[in-house]
Amino acid sequence: KSCQKFGVQYRHLAMEDADKMDRDGQVVSKGTVRFAQIEFGANTILCKSLGIKRLPTVHFYKQPYGKLTGFPCGPKKFDILCETLEEYKAMTDEELKLKKELEEGEALLDTIADDIKKTSSSKQQQQQ
Repeated sequence: KSCQKFGVQYRHLAMEDADKMDRDGQVVSKGTVRFAQIEFGANTILCKSLGIKRLPTVHFYKQPYGKLTGFPCGPKKFDILCETLEEYKAMTDEELKLKKELEEGEALLDTIADDIKKTSSSKQQQQQ
């Protein structure tokens, strides 16, 4: 149900911002964004490789930066998808690159912090 409702909103958004195609699948006018969707049941290996754990999930990509962000996004969070899309559309390539680098740095710091906590906890257990 959630995926169906989300799908209606997603298709409406795609009609606003995506490429316009003719009946033969040829691009008639280029949009500002490319949209795609994947059927989870028919593509479970791909979805798992993309880290999708909850449905529906949205990922944002831009060449040459790759994945910019991704998050579960049901109908109640559709506004967040729209806000994120507008934010990315307004950013220059330099801003996108910096944002991606900062987010990758934050993720690395989180990983290091988790490793330190695990190591510290392990040492405390060994001392007891």
